Amino acid sequence: MKSMVNEPTTTRYQIVASMTPDELLSEGYANFDDFYDSAQSEWKKEAAFDEEETRKNTKSEEYYNQYYEEF
Repeated sequence: MKSMVNEPTTTRYQIVASMTPDELLSEGYANFDDFYDSAQSEWKKEAAFDEEETRKNTKSEEYYNQYYEEF
C-alpha cells in the first residue's frame, strides 16, 4: 500500500529558474550562447564609437571647460 503523504513536489522548471547562470552552465542546463544578447553587443560598439568621436572632437572639450561646474 502506498503512503498518502502530502509532500511538496518541485518541478524541474522551479529548480532551473532558481539557479544562477554559473550553476546553469556547470550543470549543463544552458550554454554560453543562451546568455548572448546581440542588442547589448551592438550597444557596446555604438558606445565605444561615440566615446571615440567625443575624444576626437575638440569642441566638446571647450564645451566641457566652459559649462562644467564641479560640486
